[in-house]
Amino acid sequence: MNRFESNEKLLVEGLEYSVGTSDGKVFNRIIYKGTKNFGGKNMMCFETENKNQVTINPSYNSFTIEENGQFPMPEDLKIKEGK
Repeated sequence: MNRFESNEKLLVEGLEYSVGTSDGKVFNRIIYKGTKNFGGKNMMCFETENKNQVTINPSYNSFTIEENGQFPMPEDLKIKEGK
């Protein structure tokens, strides 16, 4: 059993997260869909708002932040034309 399948689940299916990987890539506002076994490893599976799949090896995960709509993302701070 890995840390994502323990009784105290760290990630909850259906919730939105921002996830960073060890190579510096950040995936903002992706929905956790669960884990799947790939090549003998449990991989974290997410979905973007455009229904694209993002699969992350937990060993490359550097941070995971639960989004709850209270914290603005950089795109939220951009000045929109006409406003």
